[in-house]
Amino acid sequence: MCEPLGMTDMPAPPAPPSPEHDMLVVDSPYQLANWRPLVNWLLYIPHGIIAYVLGAVARAVFLIYWVGFIFTGRLIPGLYGFLAMYERYNTRAAGFLIGYSEQYPPFDFTQGPADNGQYPPVRLGLPDSPAEQPPRSAALNVFLAIPHYIVIAIIGIGAAVVLIIGWFAVLFSGAWPQGMRDFLVRYGNYYYRVWAYVVMVRRGYPSFGL
Repeated sequence: MCEPLGMTDMPAPPAPPSPEHDMLVVDSPYQLANWRPLVNWLLYIPHGIIAYVLGAVARAVFLIYWVGFIFTGRLIPGLYGFLAMYERYNTRAAGFLIGYSEQYPPFDFTQGPADNGQYPPVRLGLPDSPAEQPPRSAALNVFLAIPHYIVIAIIGIGAAVVLIIGWFAVLFSGAWPQGMRDFLVRYGNYYYRVWAYVVMVRRGYPSFGL
C-alpha cells in the first residue's frame, strides 16, 4: 500500500517537556557583562537580607503546615502559598546573584504557586495545591526525602565549583558557558522536584539526579 505523498519518514512531533523537570525556567541570553560577577553580589545584599528573614519565617510556616496536615488530614493552601512565594523570591534573587540575568529582580511578595511573570528571566511555576487531599502517610515524605537531600548536598558541591568556574568564564569572555549554566538550572529543578514532594503537592517519589 502506497504511503501518502510527503508522509514517509516524517519525524514524530517532539514530546512536551515533563512538568516534573521544568518548574524552574531560565530564559535569558548567556551573554553577560564581564563585570557582573564582581558587582552582582553587592547588589544582591538587600534581596539576601529579605530572603534570609523570609526563610526563617518559611521554616516556621512549614512546621505549622506539616503539623496541621497530621492533625486534620488537609493541606492549608494559604500556608502553601506563602511557602511558594518564599521559594520564588529566593530563586529570583539567587538567579540574579548567579548571573542568569542583568535585570534586577523585583521586591515581589505575591503568594501562590503560579509565577506572575514579574521577573521574566527567571520563572518558577510550582504545582497547585491538589484538589484531592493526599493520604496522611504523605506526612512521612519529609523523612523519605532524606536520601534525596543527601544527593542534593553532594551535587551541590559540584554546583558550587561550576558556579565559580562560570563566573571566571564571564569575567574573561562575557558569557556563561552554556553547559555550565544549564547544569545549574537542572540542579535547581532537581531541588524543586524534591521540594514539591516534601510539601505534599506532588505524589510519586521523585527521580534521583538531574
